[in-house]
Amino acid sequence: MKVSKKTEYGLRFLLALAELGEGKFMGIYQISLRHKIPMKFLEAIAVQLKKFGMLEVKKGAGGGYKLKYRPERISLLMVFECLEDATRKDYELDGDISSNQKAVSLVLNNVIGDVRDVLEAKTLSDIQGEYRNLNESLMYYI
Repeated sequence: MKVSKKTEYGLRFLLALAELGEGKFMGIYQISLRHKIPMKFLEAIAVQLKKFGMLEVKKGAGGGYKLKYRPERISLLMVFECLEDATRKDYELDGDISSNQKAVSLVLNNVIGDVRDVLEAKTLSDIQGEYRNLNESLMYYI
């Protein structure tokens, strides 16, 4: 399965906001610089995530973006459905189809369902746990 840069950047953006802690806002510029995500992409992604109801926006000094929900309530499926068109559809065949085509369609729809189930089960909190584990393993003590 191919994941677009848009979705990768979206997940990284949400992870950055999750790491801020509850109730804290951060501007796109700071996130773009800190996490090396192109500003242009980030602005478009933020608009989509806000429309989808995952972000809150505060304008003015001390403003920026924050998560609307706790990380454990944001499934990867929510993010994929917001940023990727392909996850919303089943594999469809039009017209008079053969049993060969129908068999392929049935199997592909089962696979799509399985992928959706995995994406639904994984949350932003799971990514946050991996991120923290990686950072702990990189730390060294003097």
